Amino acid sequence: MKRESVELSNGKRINVVPHVGHLFVCGLGCCCGKTERGFAPVFLDLYRQEWERRKLRNQVHLTPSGCLGPCALANVVLLLFAGQAIWFHSFNQEAQIIALYDYIELMVRAENLLPIPPSLRHYVFQGFMDPPDKL
Repeated sequence: MKRESVELSNGKRINVVPHVGHLFVCGLGCCCGKTERGFAPVFLDLYRQEWERRKLRNQVHLTPSGCLGPCALANVVLLLFAGQAIWFHSFNQEAQIIALYDYIELMVRAENLLPIPPSLRHYVFQGFMDPPDKL
């Protein structure tokens, strides 16, 4: 595994293994998973179980997070993979989580971003504006 040597502010160097992806799951915020407010549950335990069962720790990091917005699309998931952001909304069913992990596993094996499978396409939305031509 490729490692990067990073120097801390105290001069100490540590080796960091870059991940190919990062999965953020909104479940600790103001609406996602708040069944008492009329929103569908978020299955945080299933996200963690699948992440561990599939042994993705060293390739894709998992972060249960606070609000990712937009709240109108509650139960939002953000997958950063190979430098690309893929936003999903309305992740209200366990089968969606399994399909998402199947997709992630395929990309990890391919070592590349792959087209979004048909089972997940309906849940994709544009979470970021397109960058201006000149930053």
